[in-house]
Amino acid sequence: MVVAGQEQGLSSTQIGLLIAIYGGFTLIGSLIAPRLQRLLSMRGVLLLTFWLGLGIGVYVLEPNVWLLLLGAAPLALVNPTLNAVVIGYRVAVVPDRLQGRVNSVARLLAQIGAPLGPLAAGVLLGIFSTRATDLIITAWFAAIALWATLSPSIRAAPSLSELAEAT
Repeated sequence: MVVAGQEQGLSSTQIGLLIAIYGGFTLIGSLIAPRLQRLLSMRGVLLLTFWLGLGIGVYVLEPNVWLLLLGAAPLALVNPTLNAVVIGYRVAVVPDRLQGRVNSVARLLAQIGAPLGPLAAGVLLGIFSTRATDLIITAWFAAIALWATLSPSIRAAPSLSELAEAT
């Protein structure tokens, strides 16, 4: 969004506003997360989040940073729910004696992976246009969403309520 905003001629203040609005959507998403958790299954949250990532593809159709923000907003709203559901699910399925190990590995992998997204985006932006980079990232999101939709493991995974009943 920052690069797209710079290319569109936005001032530093406008780019800051753009990022603040995106952050606001994420904050609202954290506030509505408990409701979404009650309304949707874990699989539903997972698939919804992955498919909403395709919203950034609107920039390919019309390269306007404000439309990019609009396309990313639904993902920002749902992503906090995904984080809560995945962590809750992990805690529910991992035996108590392994909680520390599994959680430390999960956090390590997340922290190692966190800089890879911006790095990949920077490399792509160095090679391709912003629009082409957006298309590549959208295609990546589509591949992940399709894989998750077709995954037998995700389809057969019990819900958190089923796990609670089993204990």
